Formats: sequence, C-alpha cells, structure tokens
Amino acid sequence: MVPLLVGFIAGAVYLVTQAPGLYYTDTGELAAAAAVWGVAHPTGYPLFTLIAHVWTMLPFPSVIQGLNILAALLVAATASVVTIVVRNLLRHTAPTIDERARTSIAAAAALLWAFSPTVWAQSTAIEVYSLNTLLFSLVLLAVSKSSEQRAASSDPTLAARYSLLSGLLFGFMLANHVSSIFLAPGLFYWWWKSRADRSQAKAQLPWLLAPSLLGPALYVLLPMRSSQLPPINWGWVHRGWDAFLYHVKGTQFGVWMFSDSGAVRENTATFFSLASQELLWVGWIGVVIGLVVLWRSQRHIAIAMVLLIAGNLGISLGYAIPDIDAYFLPTLTLLAVLLGVGLAKIITLKPFRPFALSPFSLSLPLLGLISLGVNYRDLDHSSHRAVPAYTQWALEHAESNAVIITRQWDYLCSAFWYLQTVEGVRPDVVMIDKELLRRTWYLPHLQQHYPDVMKGASTAVAAYQPWLEQFESDADAFTANPENNREIQGRFVDLLNAILEANADRPVYITPEMMNDEQGFATGYTAVPAGPLVRLVKGERAEGRKGERAKELVSEVVESLVVKRTRLDSAMSSLVISNLATNAMYALQVQKDVGSFTFYRDLAVRLDPKDRTTRMLLSQPIQ
Repeated sequence: MVPLLVGFIAGAVYLVTQAPGLYYTDTGELAAAAAVWGVAHPTGYPLFTLIAHVWTMLPFPSVIQGLNILAALLVAATASVVTIVVRNLLRHTAPTIDERARTSIAAAAALLWAFSPTVWAQSTAIEVYSLNTLLFSLVLLAVSKSSEQRAASSDPTLAARYSLLSGLLFGFMLANHVSSIFLAPGLFYWWWKSRADRSQAKAQLPWLLAPSLLGPALYVLLPMRSSQLPPINWGWVHRGWDAFLYHVKGTQFGVWMFSDSGAVRENTATFFSLASQELLWVGWIGVVIGLVVLWRSQRHIAIAMVLLIAGNLGISLGYAIPDIDAYFLPTLTLLAVLLGVGLAKIITLKPFRPFALSPFSLSLPLLGLISLGVNYRDLDHSSHRAVPAYTQWALEHAESNAVIITRQWDYLCSAFWYLQTVEGVRPDVVMIDKELLRRTWYLPHLQQHYPDVMKGASTAVAAYQPWLEQFESDADAFTANPENNREIQGRFVDLLNAILEANADRPVYITPEMMNDEQGFATGYTAVPAGPLVRLVKGERAEGRKGERAKELVSEVVESLVVKRTRLDSAMSSLVISNLATNAMYALQVQKDVGSFTFYRDLAVRLDPKDRTTRMLLSQPIQ
C-alpha cells in the first residue's frame, strides 16, 4: 500500500508541474517519431517508440500532452518500485527494526529521489529516460528477488522465474537505451554472487541470458519501419548493415566521448551537484553508512552497486554533451537505495534507538516534502510555453512555401518536426537542419520528401555525398588529412549555396547564428530580420510575413522565460534577447517605426534588464 501511495504522491506532483506541450531538445522529434511510428535519432529507441506509439492511440487532447502524461506516470511508477527495492533490502540489512519503520525509511528514500531535480525533470516532458529509469528499477527488484529465493534455498522454480524476469527486463533496457550495457557487469555480479551453489547458478544461467536477447531483437523494427519511409526516419537504416550499425551504436555521437579533456572535470562537478541536491547534502552521510553496512552484511550487493555506479559514471563522465544530467539516473537511483540502508542503521544507533520504535520513524517520509519544497519553483514547468511559442513566432514571419535553414535543434527544428508532422502546422514550409546535412541519410531523406526544393541542387548533392560517405565510414582517418577537411567543407558550402539558388522563386530564411557559421555561404544576399529568422534576399529588400499573432507569440516566449529554471532557459533567453535587439534596431533605423522598437526593447527589459544587449537598447535615442 505504501509503495502505491508514494507513486501516487509523486505522480500527482508530476502531473501538476509538467510542461503543457512541447519542451526543449528531442521532445518534439521523439513525440513525432512515436506518433508516426518512425525511427528516432540514434540509437533508435525501438521499445520507447513502440510503447509511445501505442500510447498515442489513446484519446488525449494532443499527442504531446498525452506523451508528457506518460512520462509522469513512468517516473511515478519508478518511485513505487524504488520504495519496494529499499524495503526489501532493509529486511536483510536492518532485521532489528519493525516492518513499519522499514517501510517508512523506504518511502523517505524514494520520495527524496522522486523530488530531486534530475528525476523530477524526467516527468515534465517526454524523453526516453523515464522509461529507462523504470526498467532499471525493475531489474534491480527482479535481481534482488531472484537472489533472495536462491539464498533462502526456496523453490528453485521461483528463483528461475525471477532470473528470467531479470534477463527479460535487462534486454528491454538495451532496447530502450544501449548505454545500459555498461550496467551489465554489476547486475550479473549481484545475480551470480547471490548463489552459494555454483553448479545451480550455472544451471540457471540460461534462464537469465536467453530472455535478455528478446529486447535487442526489437532493433529489427528499425529497418522494417525505415524501409516504409515514414516522415521521421532518422538514419535511413534500411540502406544497409553499415547504416544500421552506425545508427544503433550511436557512432555519430562518438566524437563527444572522452574527446574533451575538461568534460570529465565538468561532468564530475555536475554529478556531485545533482547528487547532493537529491540527498539534501547531509544525506551523503547516510549513503556512506549504507555502503559500509552492505559491505559488512551483504558484501556481494555492495560490490555490485559499486560496479553499477562505476559502469554508469564510466560512460557518463567523459561524455561531452550539455544535457548530461539524465545519464546519471542509474547512479542517483542507487544512491537513494544506499541512503535508505544508511537511515535504517542510523536510527538503530544508541542515541537514536528510541526513535526506531516510535512514531518518529513514521515521519521520515516528510523528508521528501523538504525536497519537494526546495525544488518546486525550478521544476514547475506548468506555464512553460517558450518552445512552441518560439516556433510559432518563427512561422508567423515565414511566407508561404518558405524554406528555413537552421541549426537551432533545441528550440526550433525538433519542435517544428512535431508541429508539422503530427498537428499539420504549416505544411507549406520546408525546414532544413543545417548540421544534419553532414549525415549521409539526410540528403536522400530531403530528396524523397521535398523533391521540389532539392531538385535544383542535385549536382551539388552528387558532388558532396561521396565525400560525406567517406567521412562517415571512418571519421578519424578522413579528418587526419587536412586536405579532406578543406575539400568536404568547400563542397558543403557549395551545397548550401546550391539550395539557395535552386529556390530563388521561394522565400528563404535562416536563423541568425548562421550568418557567420560557414565562410562563403549566402554571399551577395541581403539579410533582413524577420522575427527570430533572417530573410535572405537579392536585389530589392523584402520583408518576411508579419502574422497577426507575432507580437502575442513573442510576448508568450518572454513570459515563459522571465523565471529561468534551467540551463536551456538561460540559453534561450540570451538568444531571444539577441533576436529582440535585431528586430528593434531594424525597426528604428530602417523602418523608422518607433512603436515597434519600443515594443521589442520593453520585452528585452522584461526578460533581462541587466543584459548587455538590453542596456544597449535602453541607450538608444528615440526621436
């Protein structure tokens, strides 16, 4: 009953605080891939996509709202499972305290975990990590139950069933996120060392290993779906075995793995900050005590947990990506388990022993309310509409049949994929992600879905694609030759310019950061501000479409970002201020429109009055 109550409390908070729609980074793309049962970005996430696709068949107000609800329910269910894992472990490590106290301690550890920033963030918008965290907690529970059955010399059939369940769930983890493979040594050690009779362990090994193959078998769905050319078809993995492996292994992300000497240091600091927030800092004492208790009483579990943490941090600390937080979830879950063991030990120490049998122990779950109160403001995303409003603001300025070239994946492109693919917004607009043009699958994808846009650039595509294939087949060997780098970059810029020239009869826009991205791009074009876009024109100056809702939408963006809760909020705030300043100065100096200048300036002040760009706007004389 208590585990269900923990999940209910967490779920209620999650549902109240989750984003009402689209959020940053991959949310839009994953939601779109789920809706059309397409192929998501590497590593493909076939289990997540399949489950989410089935979920989208339910009658929610919108696909994205339904998927955000799914995220909340998955994380809430994990809180219940964590409660059970801790309580079961305490039956072996704290036999002197009663069941009510053990359950209370388990609930406290689970609620502290549930309302920590990293965990809570997985419930506010759809991502693959909510499902992965649930699967990890279920694997922990299944392995521990399997170990209990063997250690107690209970019915061997029941132990075998738990072993089967452990393998099956671990295979599903691999089908959701391949980085789970680094957790295998710790989980297997726990399972193996819990069995005193090695011959029995060997006999039961097939029960563990055979089911673990079922999950990875789901990856066969990727080329099957890819061959049907769905609108979200990242990687075009049906092209061949090499394309399939490149996608499933996440090879394109390997460039960020242990490539930055400062990444380990920065990620280590990030991890300790996130873990300390979960543990309310003082909880580190409980974690250390919990590890010592396990080492003395259940050493194989202590070693298993160290191996699990080493496997998780070993792959995460060297990964030089900004959104690394979610990669630490397995370790954060294990810290909650260790904290529970440590709390149980603390209340059995002589100074605290009276509390172990008193109502005091039943009040321990209130610790979760402290975490809830501390983090509520930053994790309340219920009014966060910045991403869909920003995307719609851009579309309000895009004329009919526009082509938009951008590298704003986090704020614009991913969200647009969802809006156009799922909700049918602006089907006339073609948005090209500039950085995806560096992947071999993307050009055939554009040619398949947007033949009119790409037809005139076919010569440049043919000149560029073979070089891109050489780069993708062995990036290290290719880039070792400086001449290769110069040649492929030149052909890349030629491709961008060819797309511009081939669409001279269509309005073409870019996002401002691209103005200085690629030397030689858009030479001879005039850049005209158009909301968060820039219209590229030749000859007479042309302005983008000004939809009726443009000012309303940018105001909504600003209101969502006034309180900066996350790193991405701060980054988007700086981007929006830059956009506001560009439009304000264009209105003042070119259009002689003081009213529009004042409107944009005041929004910048509202967003951040201390920003250097905002202060520049405030210093402008108005005649």
